[in-house]
Amino acid sequence: MFPLRRLVLVLALLGAANLVPASASAAPVDLHTWTAESYPAVAGFNAGVWTVAPDGSAVFQSVNGQPTLFYSDFSAIGTEVRGRLRVSAGGGDDDFIGFALGFRPGDTTNPAADYLLVDWRRLTQFFDFGAPSTTPGTTALQGLAVSRVTGIPTADEFWGHTDFLSHPSGSLTELARGLTLGSTGWVFGQEYEFSFVFLADRLQVSVDGVLQLDISGSFSDGRLAFYNFSQDSVTYSGFTVDPAGPGSAVPEPGSLVLFGGGVLGVLCYSWRYRKRSFVRS
Repeated sequence: MFPLRRLVLVLALLGAANLVPASASAAPVDLHTWTAESYPAVAGFNAGVWTVAPDGSAVFQSVNGQPTLFYSDFSAIGTEVRGRLRVSAGGGDDDFIGFALGFRPGDTTNPAADYLLVDWRRLTQFFDFGAPSTTPGTTALQGLAVSRVTGIPTADEFWGHTDFLSHPSGSLTELARGLTLGSTGWVFGQEYEFSFVFLADRLQVSVDGVLQLDISGSFSDGRLAFYNFSQDSVTYSGFTVDPAGPGSAVPEPGSLVLFGGGVLGVLCYSWRYRKRSFVRS
């Protein structure tokens, strides 16, 4: 006869094996399939130039220019994305690097655009972009923040996370600043690992394993995009996407029943058996 203790152990292991989550593994992103798009030019600020590495694992943005994005070929909502970001040592300026989530192709000229912008600035600075912008200058604050972009903001509105009443066709509304990086700028030559959990009602952004931004709301579907504004020499690399998103690891159907009805049932049988043996002795 098969020893009861061994049977219980085997069934427990089988139950545990059936509880191993079934999850889609994160897949590396091929940046050759992504697309560049820049906002309309302002005086002295050209469109971004995004150069993809031969193997598709990295992209380098080389122009100190207007707000520019490099967007994915997949929808970002419902996914979990990870990757690295670095501004080259020896690069110039102290301005914006970051990401957009929910961006749609053509949003740089779309009056109905509605997406989230996660941008990170090295130093605080006032600037006025002048003509053709009709809005006054603003102050850009040092640190990491998330804002909601609607319509077609001016460069001044991007700069100061501002909504000017004189420009009703676009705006930025700042929603939150980073937990520990909200007033801390990025550092030249230092590589940072970002991770994003983007859902229809929530966005979580972590930097180097620390949760920095966690906001709730109602968010539009769209692409993931890399973002630069007035900042050159930026490399984005090693990005992966899990299309199943966070919490996709779920027990296989029936595994909990097998574990509860099988192993626990055997354990109960074992307890009753030992109790009867004790009484008889």
